[in-house]
Amino acid sequence: MKGALAASLLSALGLAFQTAPVAAPVLAVPSAIASAPTLVEMPCPPRHLPEGQACLPLPELAAPTDGDAVFRERKGRGVAFDVLPRRPDRPSDPARLQYPVAGEPLVLRGFDDSQAGDVSPMSIELAAERGTVVSALSLDGQVGPTRVAAVGRLVGNTVITSHVVGEGDKARTFLLVHGHLDATGPDVAAGKDLAAGAQIGFVGDSGNPGFVSLYLETRIVREDSGDISKLDVKQLSDGAISVPSDARNVLPLVAP
Repeated sequence: MKGALAASLLSALGLAFQTAPVAAPVLAVPSAIASAPTLVEMPCPPRHLPEGQACLPLPELAAPTDGDAVFRERKGRGVAFDVLPRRPDRPSDPARLQYPVAGEPLVLRGFDDSQAGDVSPMSIELAAERGTVVSALSLDGQVGPTRVAAVGRLVGNTVITSHVVGEGDKARTFLLVHGHLDATGPDVAAGKDLAAGAQIGFVGDSGNPGFVSLYLETRIVREDSGDISKLDVKQLSDGAISVPSDARNVLPLVAP
């Protein structure tokens, strides 16, 4: 009798263990909203670091010098460049300048808004229709003729002209890089002198298919570069030979 009672109790307990629901553990799942990064306003302006409740300015970079020219460092494609910025006595408005293409200029990119990724941090792009004539310029203060320094492939089809600017001991050689040309002018060859207004080439999209424009870049030749007459377009554009300059320093001004 006792054995039967014990068996009945064990059977009841086993049934209870089988049928009693087991509560699933509750896992803490972080909210996607709660885990999203929070955007915070920068506490200090550019080139400043927070220090307690104050913003301390970072020290200025040492500026390399080349004669009387003072250069600043800018970056494009992750590479540091020395550049000659606009002189304070030169106009800041690009519309005050003459360009190698006729008509009122439309600057698509360049000057103060040049960004990383440019071939040069001081290059500009001018809007023009395909086939527009690109003419030789005589720079402001130029002494002597405009000379074709090199022809080749750099920024698409490219022609580089050289210009001596200034007088006496202060004369410096500037380069104008004309890129994306559809073709060069019929009389363009390295070493040849061009009169102001002579055909350098024609606007196209070489090196940048589908985007018709004139690439224009102004460079100043370093004083210790020696004879540059035998250099090609890539060598002339090397930072050891020439340095980008703001085109507003030397492009001729529009007549008032």
